[in-house]
Amino acid sequence: MKSPLALTLAFSLAIVLPLAHAGDEPDMIGTMGDMQRFMHKLGLSVAAKNPELVDFYAHELEESIEAAESIDQYHDIRVGELTKAMLAPAFEAFEQAVEAREHERVGERYDGLIEACNACHQATGYDFIQIRSNDSNPYMQSFEPDED
Repeated sequence: MKSPLALTLAFSLAIVLPLAHAGDEPDMIGTMGDMQRFMHKLGLSVAAKNPELVDFYAHELEESIEAAESIDQYHDIRVGELTKAMLAPAFEAFEQAVEAREHERVGERYDGLIEACNACHQATGYDFIQIRSNDSNPYMQSFEPDED
């Protein structure tokens, strides 16, 4: 039978060692997954003409974009620089349309966000990752505005 101290030490190392290496590489996949989820929810909010949810998910997407901007490199690709050059301007144009409350332009600018994502994927050799607008709602959430 193993001693409790040895078991505790082994268990502690099993937990701590993976965490020590977690910071070695940026969480590119997690960041892109967050961006994709928030983009999808933003698109559903835009389609439902729900300005409160558009504002909410635009903010969440902006935070994900900022996280991507902080990634120096991923597989020798300068992710932060590309995000600042390609996606950030498209997001700023989207934000301006949202602030002006011009729904048609908001939809066009949303499409521009998707185009910016795909242009970046193309520029980096990841063109097999294609982002497309999808109006199906897989979430347990209504995107319709409240009828007060």
